[in-house]
Amino acid sequence: MSFTEAVEQIMGQAALQPPVSVSKDEKPKPKPFALPPANRSATHMVNYLTKRGIDLDILRFCMDTGRLYESYPYRNAVFVGMDEQGTPRYAALRGARFMGEATGSDKHYSFGIPAETDSDTLHLFESPIDLLSYVTLLKLHGCDWRQEHLLSLSGVYQPKENAGQTATPAALERFLEGNPNVRKIVLRFDNDKTGRLAVQTIRAVLPDSYEIIDKPPISGKDVNDYLCDCLGLPRMQGEKRNMER
Repeated sequence: MSFTEAVEQIMGQAALQPPVSVSKDEKPKPKPFALPPANRSATHMVNYLTKRGIDLDILRFCMDTGRLYESYPYRNAVFVGMDEQGTPRYAALRGARFMGEATGSDKHYSFGIPAETDSDTLHLFESPIDLLSYVTLLKLHGCDWRQEHLLSLSGVYQPKENAGQTATPAALERFLEGNPNVRKIVLRFDNDKTGRLAVQTIRAVLPDSYEIIDKPPISGKDVNDYLCDCLGLPRMQGEKRNMER
């Protein structure tokens, strides 16, 4: 052995440490879910959403039930998804120039409004704003908007080109498991390539026991565009495209 090794042996300071290996399958621990702090008022959020045509009474319902509030300090709209016990598990953040999710959000519990009755129909949307736009349209036509289930995917569902390799959206899968009486699913996705592909994929991945109906907006890219058209409001194209990038 070398002179240095001999000295270390004599002094009893040689320390042989086994090699440290890290498994490739080891994943970082998920961060705990945390809702953003709430602002003392919701003026900025309400102004933003009413400019997009969404009915004020519907916004009040969502705020009163804990599904919607304005964040602090960034003043984004926070759309809260809850589990069956009403515990917040997910939060989508939306603003004029921002789109994101709260830390630790569970995509199985996205923003939605369940029916008051034992409905067999579920309406599925790409975003919370599209969901609330549809609810506003129902109210404009004098319909009871609490009679059927409403669920958003809190973002664009982007399936793979091969439908067989694409999983059912987590929020949809969880909702159907918890509501076995649902037999009809109405897809109210966007009038674009991604939205049309999502419709085809969901048709392919869901069992034949479900009746799947494709109901894209009559005009515009999405349900909010159509609502703005009905109300004579300008479509917020610039803001929405920036948010979706």
